Amino acid sequence: MEKPQESLSKSWLQRLKNESWEAELLVSAVAIFAILKSFAALDWLLVQFIDKLDPSQYNIGYMILVFGYLAIGILAAMFVIHFALRAYWIGLVGLNSVFPDYGLEDSAYSPIYTKKILRILPKVSASITKIDELCSVIFSAAFAFMMIYLYGMITASIYLVLFNILDDFIPSWILLLPLGIFGLILIFGIFLSIPANMKKFHGNETVQHLYFLYARWGAVLMYGPVHKSVFQITMLFGSNFKKKKGLVKMVFLMLFIGVIFGMTKLINSNYRYLINNDFKPDESRIYGNYYASNNAEVDFVLIPEIQNEIISYPAIKLFIPFFNHETGIMTKQCKTSKIGFDDKDDVSRQKRWQANLDCYASGIAVLLNDKKIKMNLLKTDHPRTNQFGLQGFLDLTEISAGFHRLKIVKSVSPKIQREWVIPFYYNPQ
Repeated sequence: MEKPQESLSKSWLQRLKNESWEAELLVSAVAIFAILKSFAALDWLLVQFIDKLDPSQYNIGYMILVFGYLAIGILAAMFVIHFALRAYWIGLVGLNSVFPDYGLEDSAYSPIYTKKILRILPKVSASITKIDELCSVIFSAAFAFMMIYLYGMITASIYLVLFNILDDFIPSWILLLPLGIFGLILIFGIFLSIPANMKKFHGNETVQHLYFLYARWGAVLMYGPVHKSVFQITMLFGSNFKKKKGLVKMVFLMLFIGVIFGMTKLINSNYRYLINNDFKPDESRIYGNYYASNNAEVDFVLIPEIQNEIISYPAIKLFIPFFNHETGIMTKQCKTSKIGFDDKDDVSRQKRWQANLDCYASGIAVLLNDKKIKMNLLKTDHPRTNQFGLQGFLDLTEISAGFHRLKIVKSVSPKIQREWVIPFYYNPQ
């Protein structure tokens, strides 16, 4: 005989299962809000990569960001679709409790029309069951994907930070060794999975055992502490694939929608700088982000800027941004960090600051209409983005009204040299 306590426990579990949609809706709503906010975090991470990473590592940062934008896009699509479907399911369940099935005798339409329409409509009970299954599948798939993404993103970011910290003390090839081993394991797994999933090798004990060992220990490496949870969900999908092919296909469709959404957000970011940072701008073209008047919504200045396309005052205010990795490289080259200044002494402190300014300014050349000019530059923080750079003023009293070109050349090191040509029209008041 079943004990009262056991009966109560089973009743509670059944009620929890029946009412799980409430928790799903709440989690979906919170997840949608958090995921959409996560795009701002990725934009911030992009700025950090541009500012702090050595350009030789930009490709790594680019790969991390592409994966991040795609992953968040997929998660957003999954949770939004889940929320919409679950809301539709609630509506169907509520409507079904009032109207158990389609009516013919009480229909507001003609019997002939009603019969024809009912032939192409699915049963309400069948729709309720199908949507409920789809919502559950989407929810579990999104949860697994979110765990994979978070672990991958955190691991990659920690690895990149450690690489940059240890690069001055340990040879780069040693630091890159774990990445190479991981890549070899991944390639081995891809090649092993091809025969292991072919029908003629399904009964091959050796191949299947090797595939099992790779999957088991490879999952520990790829998914870390969440590998069992991820395995549990993926195995439920994989082991029931033939029975529920339609549901799995729907998940792949949502992945496709998420990829499009994520790529759209990626395209609207500054990701191109990570792969085209050494690209020389078209000197016959006017770029809007050369002018501060067009950059009111810009959170991070990538290139030099002047106040406007049309200059009415007899001076140009020029801001040249310096990234964190650039100041680090130039400081090492100028050896200003090794100069013995006592920060407790005001005079010595001013000398150190001046030495840093002279170091950064030595890498800047300014040309007006292809003629090199001397410009006094001072260190500053951009008034809007608060990023470090040099600022100077160019006197225009001795030039004629009309079209002119300002060329800025920044030489950080022999390998990092950039130049920009800013056209402007001088129209003195």
